[in-house]
Amino acid sequence: MKSGGFVLQELVDRQRPLDPRREVVDRRLVARFAPLADVMRLYFRPEFQGLEHVPREGPALLVGNHGIFGFDFVLVYSEIFRKTGRVPRALAEHMLFIEPHLGRFLRKFGIMDGSFENGLRFLNEGHLVCVMPGGAREALKGARDRYRLMWDQSHGFVRLAMKAQVPVILFMGIGIDDTYRILGKMRWTGRVLGHDKYDVPLWVGWGALPRPVKFRYRFSEPVYLDGGPEDANDETLVAANHDRLWRLGQHMLNEGLRQRQSIWFG
Repeated sequence: MKSGGFVLQELVDRQRPLDPRREVVDRRLVARFAPLADVMRLYFRPEFQGLEHVPREGPALLVGNHGIFGFDFVLVYSEIFRKTGRVPRALAEHMLFIEPHLGRFLRKFGIMDGSFENGLRFLNEGHLVCVMPGGAREALKGARDRYRLMWDQSHGFVRLAMKAQVPVILFMGIGIDDTYRILGKMRWTGRVLGHDKYDVPLWVGWGALPRPVKFRYRFSEPVYLDGGPEDANDETLVAANHDRLWRLGQHMLNEGLRQRQSIWFG
């Protein structure tokens, strides 16, 4: 008899690559949800540094850290759209696309199943593609993993940038791991879903609401990786590029924390 986790993984594996020419963002729907981003802006008072590094045209891979539960990406998404007029295409957790109705809804915002093939197709068509390599591990992190990039098991984003020959722009958020206090983890959720990365944290904020801490985001200058598309399967070169990006991202986080004086005011 197949376990629940095995069956879910089979459903994930059946996802077909998307055709970028047929995947059109519903800008009217995006506009309808703009008030949500406005409320979040008032609540978290985000500041953005380095957005001028995000290209106004042409492909790039935007690589960021996941805050607790990952909801802060709404602010990054909306700010990029406001400042550049471009809708970033986000590579998201596979499990979100098992339920067809939810998957179709997310795709209307440009959020798609985070497969290598989807990312490559959209980059080749000139899109901004966004990925959080920490995935569920970072979104459902424990207390001791706050502001630690959990990218050690994620090399696909490096191969993706190398294969597509696009620059990587890192964006790191400070404050996004302070929205809740993490008290522990529910291990049974990971057992049901087939992996311990799905262990859901036990948290407390202001009741169920996140604490209104100050968010600050910093975008890096474009990073051009070593190697050509033919080197995307060269494990040594991929590992070297991965280490370079991880070190830069972790340095950006460490510097942001060092410069911060208060979780409430930045």
